[in-house]
Amino acid sequence: PSGEVMRAPLPLEEVTEVTNEDGAVVLRTNPDGYSSGRVYKFYCQGNNWRNLIETNVKAEHARVNSKLKVVRQVLRRYYNSRPYQWFLSTTIVVNFFLVVYESQVQPLPQTDPFCVADPGHARCGNVYENLQTFDILFTAFFTLELAINMYVHWFFAFVKNPWNDFDFCIVMVSLVNSADIEGLEYLSGARAFRIFRLAGKFNSLRRIVAALGSSILPMANAFLIGGIFLLILAVLGTEFFKMRDEVNFGTMFRTVYSLWLMIAFGNWDNDLPVIKEDGTVDTGVLLYLIVVVVVLLWIALQVVLAVLLDNFIAATAHEDNIVRKGELLEANAQNLNTGGLEPLLMEMLKLFDTSEQLGRGIKKLFYHLDYNNAGTINYEKMYQGAKKLQTDPQILVSTEDWKILIGDGANCTPEGEMNIAHFEFMMRSQVKSYVQRNLTDIAAMHEEEIEQHIILTSLRLLLMLDPSTRMETLMVKVTELSEDVVSLRTKMMQAVKRIETAAVAVLKATTGGAAPPTLMNANEAPERANRAPVGTMGGNFGLPSIRGSISEARDT
Repeated sequence: PSGEVMRAPLPLEEVTEVTNEDGAVVLRTNPDGYSSGRVYKFYCQGNNWRNLIETNVKAEHARVNSKLKVVRQVLRRYYNSRPYQWFLSTTIVVNFFLVVYESQVQPLPQTDPFCVADPGHARCGNVYENLQTFDILFTAFFTLELAINMYVHWFFAFVKNPWNDFDFCIVMVSLVNSADIEGLEYLSGARAFRIFRLAGKFNSLRRIVAALGSSILPMANAFLIGGIFLLILAVLGTEFFKMRDEVNFGTMFRTVYSLWLMIAFGNWDNDLPVIKEDGTVDTGVLLYLIVVVVVLLWIALQVVLAVLLDNFIAATAHEDNIVRKGELLEANAQNLNTGGLEPLLMEMLKLFDTSEQLGRGIKKLFYHLDYNNAGTINYEKMYQGAKKLQTDPQILVSTEDWKILIGDGANCTPEGEMNIAHFEFMMRSQVKSYVQRNLTDIAAMHEEEIEQHIILTSLRLLLMLDPSTRMETLMVKVTELSEDVVSLRTKMMQAVKRIETAAVAVLKATTGGAAPPTLMNANEAPERANRAPVGTMGGNFGLPSIRGSISEARDT
């Protein structure tokens, strides 16, 4: 509407009409969409451009409003609902216990020779057929569930979830097992791994599995060091004792196995006793055994456990931080009368470290919102510009939010607009209020931890009592006052000029067109030289000279 040239992306699904006007292709957009109802004009040569643009707009509308997409959204909502997830978890548990029962009973078909000879045995009867029927039903159900999951989350959302990849492998193994392919009967045991899918449904289990998974690589490095120590001691043991005990220390692999039995079960059962038959101590065997115990049991194994626990605790703390961040975001979403800028304030706190950086960022944001360089922003500019900030979630400033941002008219011009001083004061106040709200929410989350609760509450009170806010308010008022003074001074200078012009006209009219000698004569020059010049703050803004000229004209 302002006629300014702008550069902005245009989502085709928001285009409501494509027409030709004055040799240009005109695109009108949805008033409630990303483009806020703006009209875009494309000046191009040829008549094929409108058809090309209109074809792409229709194709995008068909894609966005397709029935398949609507069905996918409905299925996604029901698939991710809590009742369905509880039903799916119950089904997984029932299937797991059926697999355990089958593994315990080991049922046989009625045609098996054992069942033909003893049909009344517990392993015979209809148990095998019933379990096979249940297995087919569960396989069909999980296959259908996997297909729905792939459809509603296709493609990257499905592939990036490791639990979905794991479930895909288990279902494929179950389908292969249902085909009764000879030589692949051992795959039936893979169905028991489906119980691990529960870790993807319950937060507590998922956090434990994720912590264990993140600890595997560091623990593998510690295992590598322990394996190197084991091989070194195995080489030494083979060289020292292969002639005395060829069965347990004849080769390196036999020595590794003997050392593994000693580490795992504390078993030193071989032909190398520490105490000989004559009661003397075999010093070589004793020293070797001491080195093995100290290096492998007391050092290497403890290092592996320490690395596992350290990474497990770190991963658990990371998961706890993610959960607490989600709780903090939920608490922020429940806050009322905040101004609606929480996503922007959160990103600003991440980007800026100092007050100077924050000030530069606020000015840059103001110029972004003031797209026509008018020097002020109103509600429409704030609403349209905030939607384009690419925050998550998107910022939609309401009229109630705007009233909060301008302080019910106290932080804006009489026209309800904010200049850059008003905007900077508003943004700094919003950042401070956002930090105070976060401190309040975090203090409530740590209420049981008395030390952290007191520290956070004290910081909040210090921010509330910070006098800088009053100084900022005073500076804004001083800026407004200085602007009013400059405006008043300009108006007074203009009024003085008009009065002098009117006085000259009056003198010319009374003297018959002759130049009035009283405006600047030799007798008055010293007196006028001592007066303040017109347009300055000193004196009476030139009014005494005008009055003198008028009185002299009256005398004449």
